[in-house]
Amino acid sequence: MSDKQTKNRRPDGKFAKGNTLGKRFKKGQSGNPNGRRGALADIINKVWDEEDETGLTKKEKMVRRVLSMAMNGSMSAVTYLSDRSEGKAKETKEISHKTEPIKIMTFE
Repeated sequence: MSDKQTKNRRPDGKFAKGNTLGKRFKKGQSGNPNGRRGALADIINKVWDEEDETGLTKKEKMVRRVLSMAMNGSMSAVTYLSDRSEGKAKETKEISHKTEPIKIMTFE
């Protein structure tokens, strides 16, 4: 801990009453008023929306490429396309609570 932090603490380590060091924001004040500028997802979406000379966006070209791979037999491409167009299939797990004791078998 820095000297400033130790001066503002009680002997038990908690902040002293009236201390402002531990308070970051006033009531009703946002911790991120400008939002998330330049996030990676925003940059990727901006690049994907760029069009080439044929008028297709990079995202459209990617989907067409994956579709071509799926048509050539790539099961991972088929799974990728179906997961994004139809949604992933829900997994169900059956859990049974049997009241009978577990049988332990020993072999000699």
